[in-house]
Amino acid sequence: MKSLTVMVMALVMGLSSLSAQAAPKQAPFGDKVSPAITYYNRATPFVATAGVLKPGAAAELKKLGFKTILDLRGPKEGVAKVKSLLEGAGLSFLNIPVVTRAPTLEQVKQFTVIVEDKSNYPLLVYCKSANRVGALWAMYRAAKGAPGEVAIEEGRTTGLKASREGAVRKLLGLAPMTKPDGR
Repeated sequence: MKSLTVMVMALVMGLSSLSAQAAPKQAPFGDKVSPAITYYNRATPFVATAGVLKPGAAAELKKLGFKTILDLRGPKEGVAKVKSLLEGAGLSFLNIPVVTRAPTLEQVKQFTVIVEDKSNYPLLVYCKSANRVGALWAMYRAAKGAPGEVAIEEGRTTGLKASREGAVRKLLGLAPMTKPDGR
């Protein structure tokens, strides 16, 4: 009986260590990043968002444990150069060029596949100012069932600005933006 108990305990401990090993590393909180990673936000435990990556960001992202970087900038915005820097630092690089006011439904589908693939964690999604990130995040969250206004708020948290919010609201079937004075 004692040997059976020992075997069961060993099995449970072995399974526990396997599940601990399989768990991806989490994205760091904002107090752990330098100004080289602008507009940083931890959207979920495994997904962070940011604006432009300044010199030194590639090495820092690797040191912070990021595995994959998703760039939402278009090809004329220096994507090839940044891809080379990030891959040179040992990071996986993906690109969905969001060059319109609001992401397309196809881009939301691509984003969903990437952001829900645990093998990409921890994942950083970025663009120049985090505005496209926020727009795409809002549309993703709405597609996953978040109420439209909640999705917009989450989008704002991850970088959505007024310059793209109107187009996102329209695609989500929401009322137009109101001015600060309520009009």
